[in-house]
Amino acid sequence: MMTHAAYDCDVLVIGGGIVGLSTAYALTRAAPGTRVTVLEKERGPARHQTGRNSGVIHSGIYYRPGSLKARYA
Repeated sequence: MMTHAAYDCDVLVIGGGIVGLSTAYALTRAAPGTRVTVLEKERGPARHQTGRNSGVIHSGIYYRPGSLKARYA
């Protein structure tokens, strides 16, 4: 059964995995007082794909230091 809810917030983040929670955290740090709500379909955070990997973000570590890939990865 589908239910509808109203969210009184400034930003609604959809997904309670590592990316969604990191985004919500960064928003609250960058703009204190911002009302951020995280919407997750599972019963708790990190219950889907995030809960099935090591949670390590490797972006950029394999690229030559100073290269465009390393800079923007």
